[in-house]
Amino acid sequence: MPIPLLLHGKHAERPVHYETVGPWIVPWRFQSFEEEYQTLRTGVGLLDYSTQALIHVSGPDRIDFLHRLLTNDIAALPPGGGCQAALLSANAALISDLLVVAHEDAHWLLCDATRASVVTETLTRSLFREQVSLVNQERRHAVVALQGHRAPAVAQELFGQAVELPEAGDHCAAMVNGMAVECVRHRLTDEDGVLCIVPAELMEPLWRWLRDRGGPMGLRPVGWEALNTARLEAGLPWFGIDMDQTNLLPETGLEAVAACGTKGCYPGQEIVARLETYGSVNKKLMGLRVEEGTSVPEAGDRIVRDEADVGWVTSACYSLALKRPIALGYLKRGAYEAGTAVAILRGTARLPATVVTRPLVPPS
Repeated sequence: MPIPLLLHGKHAERPVHYETVGPWIVPWRFQSFEEEYQTLRTGVGLLDYSTQALIHVSGPDRIDFLHRLLTNDIAALPPGGGCQAALLSANAALISDLLVVAHEDAHWLLCDATRASVVTETLTRSLFREQVSLVNQERRHAVVALQGHRAPAVAQELFGQAVELPEAGDHCAAMVNGMAVECVRHRLTDEDGVLCIVPAELMEPLWRWLRDRGGPMGLRPVGWEALNTARLEAGLPWFGIDMDQTNLLPETGLEAVAACGTKGCYPGQEIVARLETYGSVNKKLMGLRVEEGTSVPEAGDRIVRDEADVGWVTSACYSLALKRPIALGYLKRGAYEAGTAVAILRGTARLPATVVTRPLVPPS
């Protein structure tokens, strides 16, 4: 059964169109897809992002502990800062991608809720004598996202001048209408964004407050159809759809934003470094631009070069920016170079396509 988001059935007074995305059932569209897409591009979208779970990490040894186990430089994060990171197995397979948020007395790890138990258990098994406490807050905290190039400015106007988030990962606390909200600068597409984290019981009143107060500022509820299109144009993979625990980190491309090449060892670091220095992965997640027609590929469609099978599609959409179908997919070595001509097999049709780098649409 698909997992409902925390606001399922409460997103709006009027009927909302819901669809299944990976393991989740999400608000796919509120009204017009085109209008919601334009909101993400030129305004600010309000999104239910309660697919995310929060893991609370506390204790005096937490910084050293997380620094040794995660791919990014956790020791360098000041309170009020944050970064993307990943937790890997010893063979560099992706256990989960993470957003790390550093507080004075704790660190928060945000990840897809379907991975929260695995992340907590993996970290717990790595404890020896460290004074570290790990608490999985799955379904006890909620995330509402403001997404669009004006998101930080609108967040500041809504929450007050104290909400100044100059860099990605920066965060601070705000109090609005009696609700304590943690605001984190983090983008879900190639536009800017702010995540608003609250206890789960405050999600519905926060959603309504943001919708009502933000309306005059151009803030509009946006469904996941528009979000999915914008994130595919940005070439951003989703866990459980474009990547999973079978993928090596360098296959996903996340090492560019989630791994530090100069920090000390972490599980899987030797393999990541060796692939970067001496070799290449057997397959790589790349963009695909369909060159003819309007038929949109689907997950699992095979990719061929001449008559040889060279990969498969993980997700796809019709790009409003490029006026053509686009996709993400894994290509084998020898076929993942940008500019390679391939074909996507959609039923009995062959869709001519070109392998492209990510992002598929240059940032505005």
